[in-house]
Amino acid sequence: MEKRKRGRQLKDLTGMVFGKLSVLEYAGKKGRHTCWRCRCECGKETIVLSTSLMSGDTTSCGCPNAFNK
Repeated sequence: MEKRKRGRQLKDLTGMVFGKLSVLEYAGKKGRHTCWRCRCECGKETIVLSTSLMSGDTTSCGCPNAFNK
């Protein structure tokens, strides 16, 4: 896993599940933010910021099934 400028290791989220999103792999950086490629339960893949996953702000790809509980 890639190191940050301060020398800390990135937390590997691969295999973790956040709502309906399963983290598949590291997807690089967007500015200072770490991105992860995720697959939603509906089958769609999307790139999500780690901060959005960890805070619970993003829990699906936005599919209609995400709102049916």
